[in-house]
Amino acid sequence: MAHHGKADWTDDERVQRMAKSYPVRYDDMFWKSLDALIGSGTREVVADFGCGPGLLLADVANRYNAKVAIGLDESKEMLAQAKTILKERRNLDSFELIHVNFDTEEIPVETNSIDFAFSGFTLHEVASPTDFVSQVYRHIRLHGFYVVYEVISGNEDVFVKSMSYIGMSEEHARKLYPHVGKHSASDIVEILQSSGFQDCRMITIDDFRAVVVGLKR
Repeated sequence: MAHHGKADWTDDERVQRMAKSYPVRYDDMFWKSLDALIGSGTREVVADFGCGPGLLLADVANRYNAKVAIGLDESKEMLAQAKTILKERRNLDSFELIHVNFDTEEIPVETNSIDFAFSGFTLHEVASPTDFVSQVYRHIRLHGFYVVYEVISGNEDVFVKSMSYIGMSEEHARKLYPHVGKHSASDIVEILQSSGFQDCRMITIDDFRAVVVGLKR
């Protein structure tokens, strides 16, 4: 079966469409869920594993008064867009953008260095989610958070309806769903727990999205 969930981001026009869909993917319900799970406060170093065009990373850095932002992605085109976005954020002392293949390469970030890590719609793309999350775990400081935001299995029709809002055809959405929604929210919790995270909690949104958080103790 072809891996339709692993997108090809070498097309600049497609990258731009991804950036434009950001407010739909990261809507008020997402932010309310995130606040409910981890609260507020300063996170000095934030990182987005699968940062895409950098919009979420920039917003997270601003929200948690971060001084350092780290974005990692397999797409050089996405990272180029993220560089443009992050250069405009004057509150940051520094940012680093790293090109890495999560399936074949070690993540080149200092261990125990990140206060808040995030992966949005990335877990379904990696070959081994448990290996990937275990790597992320090593780079998070004690008492740091890791947040996973994903499409989840359970309600294909709601997913298809939501995708129509961003211009996707029903045929394409139904073809995509088994690949991007292959994990349940409970599956994601188990992946985080098996990688070492504790106090794992989750909130589901619209029956097809979940925000899951784990704490490193």
